[in-house]
Amino acid sequence: MTDTVVTLPVPATTTSRFVVAAAKLPADLVNLVKEQADGAFADHLGSRLGTPQLEITNEDATWYRWDPTKIKAPDPEHAAAETGLRTAARIALVTTCAPITDQPRAVQVARSAAYTLARLTGGVVADMVTGHILWAPTSSTIPRPGPNERPRFVLGDHWLGDVLPPYRANGRCTAPDPRLDPEGVNACACVRLRTRGLRRFGLPELEIANVACPHDLPALNVLRTTARRLLTDLWSWLATGPADRTRTLPADLAITPADFDAYWGATSLSANPTTAFPLHLTPRSAHLLAVGPPPTHEGTINDWLLSPALPPEMRTVLAAPSTPHSPHLAA
Repeated sequence: MTDTVVTLPVPATTTSRFVVAAAKLPADLVNLVKEQADGAFADHLGSRLGTPQLEITNEDATWYRWDPTKIKAPDPEHAAAETGLRTAARIALVTTCAPITDQPRAVQVARSAAYTLARLTGGVVADMVTGHILWAPTSSTIPRPGPNERPRFVLGDHWLGDVLPPYRANGRCTAPDPRLDPEGVNACACVRLRTRGLRRFGLPELEIANVACPHDLPALNVLRTTARRLLTDLWSWLATGPADRTRTLPADLAITPADFDAYWGATSLSANPTTAFPLHLTPRSAHLLAVGPPPTHEGTINDWLLSPALPPEMRTVLAAPSTPHSPHLAA
């Protein structure tokens, strides 16, 4: 029997960590940030530093939670920075432990602190929740401004660690190339995508699986759009001031192009923002929800992703025009 509702735990607080690795780090990182911070979050940095909402420490690279081999560079431009992370002797650790009612401001302030340190030290910024490098200096002779946190929260600003594999099933897929066999809708079931980062906002991560390689981009965008919709609904629920530590929502959900626009912080990706695309949420654990077709769907998950109800932009948009270019290539 298919579940009609999903019950989610609601944590009181969540923790996020960012790392800055540089060739040389000043001993007093806290005062450095206080004195040199600028931008939209400068005042927040000063008031939160030294509290659980924002702690900055100078750690030896042998710190027990730090494993640089688990940090990847989804942007090929930053691939060389992986070596710098592995060879750094010390790291600046930026930690925020804050109520979920303080999100997303708490994580924006913390990431702003990490970006401030990177600008001042020429360091590499990594997100320990997503396992991704966020920014690294390049060897280009063309000057490029350092990173900064924009005031408006946009989930598509690398908060989810939601990227495609660099090539089809990491080179193991034996199905025909979709360009040679476009009719092979269900030729394989290689693709399994999972978010990394929703937990910092008090939501379980999302997963979509058993997708054929040619449909990895629409699958990714369904995941992204569902994440944005669930986050919007969570914040609306929190605004009512609930006392419960659990929350129940319908397992059947419909996402729209407006949700996809919201993921990117855009306003004009879709010509028809009210089109609804139905899906079903299935709990895999307290911290993971599977995203798939609704119970009434007849056919495979690939048939569902090929449905005319799926907004066309979700088949083609990998990086929104309004955001910095993201070169994570479709398989």
